[in-house]
Amino acid sequence: MSFTYKKCAKSYITNEEYGVYRKEDGAFIPFDPDNTDYQEYLEWAKTNTAEAADDTLTWDDIRETRDQILRDTDWTMTTGATVDQAQWAAYRQVIRDIPQTYKDKTPDDVVWPTQPSTKGPNS
Repeated sequence: MSFTYKKCAKSYITNEEYGVYRKEDGAFIPFDPDNTDYQEYLEWAKTNTAEAADDTLTWDDIRETRDQILRDTDWTMTTGATVDQAQWAAYRQVIRDIPQTYKDKTPDDVVWPTQPSTKGPNS
């Protein structure tokens, strides 16, 4: 089966592209050399051009970013984490509250808070 691809929007945190979508089934293909779907995309890209990403920021994009931040920082809440857990708990609550905090605004208005230090509280 032949597939076509669409570039995904850039990460709103790093401003880098991090994958493509396969249009036929909506699958997200991360830029990961060990991923066989990514290898298939690279072969396809040798003779084709992926459709440009729609850079319009949506609330789904905001929620996806929020959820990824929470997943990436789960470790800060584990027993034995050598970080200021009170600061991280407060940060994570602000992240969780973003959809409610900005409910009367547009996704472009969202300002992401700065992560606390990963150095321990006694550093």
